[in-house]
Amino acid sequence: MNDQIRDIAAQNGLGRPEAVYGPADGGTPWDRELHLFEHGFVVRLPDGRVQGHRWESVTVLKDVIDPFRSVYSLTDGASPPVVIDGFERPDQWGPAIHGAVLRTHLPQARAALQAGRTVAFGEIAASPQALLTRTGALPWQEISEIGVENGVASVKVREQWRPLTTTHVRDLPNFLVLFTLIEERKGGPRAPASKLGWVIGGVASFLVIALVAGGIVVAKRLVKTGVREGITAAQETPLPSATDTPTSEPTLEPTPEPTPTEPTETPFDASLLDDEDTDQTPITTGALLADTFTTKKGVRYNLKGTRQDDCPAWFQEGKVRTVLRGARCKEMISGVYASANSSKNNRIMVVIRVIPFKDASTAKKTFDKLPAGSRDWGFMCPLKGPGSGLCANGRGSWSSAYIWGWTQHNHRYVVATLALYENLANGSSTKPWLTDASKAALDAAGPMVYHDND
Repeated sequence: MNDQIRDIAAQNGLGRPEAVYGPADGGTPWDRELHLFEHGFVVRLPDGRVQGHRWESVTVLKDVIDPFRSVYSLTDGASPPVVIDGFERPDQWGPAIHGAVLRTHLPQARAALQAGRTVAFGEIAASPQALLTRTGALPWQEISEIGVENGVASVKVREQWRPLTTTHVRDLPNFLVLFTLIEERKGGPRAPASKLGWVIGGVASFLVIALVAGGIVVAKRLVKTGVREGITAAQETPLPSATDTPTSEPTLEPTPEPTPTEPTETPFDASLLDDEDTDQTPITTGALLADTFTTKKGVRYNLKGTRQDDCPAWFQEGKVRTVLRGARCKEMISGVYASANSSKNNRIMVVIRVIPFKDASTAKKTFDKLPAGSRDWGFMCPLKGPGSGLCANGRGSWSSAYIWGWTQHNHRYVVATLALYENLANGSSTKPWLTDASKAALDAAGPMVYHDND
């Protein structure tokens, strides 16, 4: 081990050396080296670059299907991926990388779920209540088995096998961690947990083979605010038919006027919300989402579900994903609301996203680039009750409905909303009510939810 390798290992706190691998083609070892350490790795690439990373900072992908060659891509999400290729004894260092990443990331994933957060693995994610896929949520208690065949992962739900995605497991980041979480949580909370040592010793080898083979906020207090609205529709259509159109206007309920009171303490300094160093708002669903809000038309909406994701979230696509990733956001709070006392034919569902940034300037610049009302934001469905079926794939999915949404920046936060009818109504008759709902939702989210309740 030369001084450069030793220095990088020390700088990154990689601990004791465990193995070193030279080039598979018998070339000069100095041209290409892979050093595995207790807490990470250092690799010398053919182009002369030498990079080191700790296991907790990287995710792993296996790039190619080839029984005679192993190519792994390790990324920390900030710098370009490090491609591990062309080293001797891939049957040793391949499983060793998977095992090390599993030992490091699995406890973190378990802790996140225990804290009520969602953990993403590419286009699949695990929440405390369910396994989340592009075709909908699969409650843990309904999953009995998981398997990998021809490189594709499937789960057994109600005695039927269902593919999790058409994407090969080799293209799902840290799939071994996801596999283990499913093993531990399948069948619901009473299912026995897998032992980490067994997983690494037994399942890891199998998976490497599989990888190869196959209330209301006072709006006037939200200063420094920008708002943009947008609309998307599955298709241009005439007014909805009687079976598609809301049968009546959403239920109207009078809102009592609040009793005026004299201020008893120093007014809150909203400028503190402009920077993460001075902002004391907890980044939680309870602090950033109101339990209920009422629109200008008098319709009350109640919170039906919440979630907390990394940013960008695994379900976001296109320009939204690109802009959020470029802005280096870290987390996102989401909530889904339903109009109160409404039948399915006139019920409106509203999704709110709240994203904190480093400072107000970053939030403003990001807001300027984000599309309002775009399907790229992704929707959110409650696990049960109103709107729970909207995340099903194909006919009946939320993506076939007429959608209206807004974005807004408040201090260091960006808030985005989407609204649609649960019956997937299309046409211009839906617009006034969707606009009313999605606009009012902006004032039901953000840091003043917390500070107005102080």
